[in-house]
Amino acid sequence: MGQFEYKEGILFVGGQVAADSTRAVIAALSACTGMDIKTTCDSLNHLLQSFDMFMEKLRDLMEKLGEILKDISQDICESGESRRTKHGSSIKAGKPIQVKANIKWSEKYRPP
Repeated sequence: MGQFEYKEGILFVGGQVAADSTRAVIAALSACTGMDIKTTCDSLNHLLQSFDMFMEKLRDLMEKLGEILKDISQDICESGESRRTKHGSSIKAGKPIQVKANIKWSEKYRPP
């Protein structure tokens, strides 16, 4: 949304004449606050400018936090090439467990 201006009884938003709904909202705000329309427009411009600055600061903060977390995660994480398991010894990880079937002899060689 553009900047609010009130010149010669006409409300402009971003250099263009404001719509009826926008004029009604500004008039309602100025009536509720007890200020004239020009002062209400100035207050809204300051509010929007403060919000934009807040969003820029927040974006910068999130980028810096992302860089810090990226650096920390690279330092903490180890490569998994030297050991094959997350927990435990590498000797157990090197040999796959062989499955042994417990089948009785009589079941295995049953006559047809």
